[in-house]
Amino acid sequence: MERIDFSLSGGLSPAQLSVMHEAVVKVLEETGLECQHQPTVEAVTSTPGARFEGGRLKFSRDLIEENIAAARAAGRRRQPEERLRVTAPWNCFNIIDMDSAEIRPSTAADVVEMLKLVASRNDSGPAPVYPCDLDERIQILWLEKACLENTARFGGEILTHDLDTIRWLGEMYQVVGRRYQISMQVTISPLRLDHLALETYWKLKDDDLVTPSLSLCPIPVGGLTAPYFPSGLLVQGIAESLGGLIVSSLLGATPPETWLALRVDFGDMRDMTVGYSLPENVMIQVLLRDAAEHFSGFRHDTIYLNTNAKQPDAFAAVDRMAYLLMLALAGYRHFCLGAGQLSMDEVFSPAQFILDNEMARYVERVLGGLAWDGDADAIANVIAEGAVEGNFLSHDTTLDALPDMFDSLLFRRSNIDRWRSEGGRPIVQEALDRARAAIAEYEFHLDDSVQSDLDRTFEKACKSLGVDPASQPLPK
Repeated sequence: MERIDFSLSGGLSPAQLSVMHEAVVKVLEETGLECQHQPTVEAVTSTPGARFEGGRLKFSRDLIEENIAAARAAGRRRQPEERLRVTAPWNCFNIIDMDSAEIRPSTAADVVEMLKLVASRNDSGPAPVYPCDLDERIQILWLEKACLENTARFGGEILTHDLDTIRWLGEMYQVVGRRYQISMQVTISPLRLDHLALETYWKLKDDDLVTPSLSLCPIPVGGLTAPYFPSGLLVQGIAESLGGLIVSSLLGATPPETWLALRVDFGDMRDMTVGYSLPENVMIQVLLRDAAEHFSGFRHDTIYLNTNAKQPDAFAAVDRMAYLLMLALAGYRHFCLGAGQLSMDEVFSPAQFILDNEMARYVERVLGGLAWDGDADAIANVIAEGAVEGNFLSHDTTLDALPDMFDSLLFRRSNIDRWRSEGGRPIVQEALDRARAAIAEYEFHLDDSVQSDLDRTFEKACKSLGVDPASQPLPK
């Protein structure tokens, strides 16, 4: 039996990639990266090929090409993503209430419930919502504690520059046998390095409890922080990521196997937002895979999952399915930090999280392709047998093929009478029921002694930061 597979490609030509390559080198040679952090400047420029002019770090062609070669080598050794998956978002400050359907600020109680929901589908990641009802001084501290006591591997994705908070986080992670890793976004569009992120890294790079790392994935937005035309947007994104990789490597903050992280998006000038919903934004991600193969040795297979939709409605359905299906056909497999996330990164919807996972199942089935079997005689014989019978309902080929057809318990294809007889409930309500069931069925508990130690460490941390935990609306 054969299979017919479906795919989508971008098609940047060798000549276009050559132009981009030369433009990236020119940007890093002549414009460079703005840097105001003197220890970083001194460390980087101690290497031949790196210089500091007019407040910017600039690099020689030889140094740039050397790092492109290293990125390609690392990329070629990278194991590609094989299965399609969607994973929960970064921390949203709002949630769609499961009872009222209203958008409201998320709370500490929401953090616990939504952690249970996303952990029922994902292995790791950040908490999907933020505890906006707590004192700002302990919000991140408690958020990480919630991850530690409700999941096995969630947490560690939150950014703070407060050293006291970071070290207390390190102590809490140590209590449960984990090490706290903090990732700081160091490259910011257009073409500059974050002074505060570098300062925090330098202070923590030899810390006993915390592992700091420099995030090398800038997010240039065409028309806002980068050129609006595709070649310019791609070139700036590559130059920023590659420049950050060079700096990080020279600081000793990047292991040799680091591959080049790339991300670009179009802005929408009419609403002054990132245009996730634009068809152009889907197309630029397909071209990004061509560029990634040239500069980093492999066709990227991980991408953020974002939308401008505000609710789990028709807008979200069109937006999500177009993004998931087209980019999965182009070769992306991990749609990260966005399942259930709406309005760019502002709102988390439990219903949308379930819907996103179900849409991913649909897309995964498309990626599986179609079976193709039978010679001309066999095909003609089957059709003749069905013609005699008057239908193919009980034909052996129907019974053999039926188990392989996509089946969704959420997206049913029944007729209107059956739908009415089953209650005629909207899909969003069905998704909410699944979300509630996942939360109710989820179980995770620390050992009693570990939980007690974690509680004591958290209480000490709160008091050291000037907050009485008893005064806070903390869920039990």
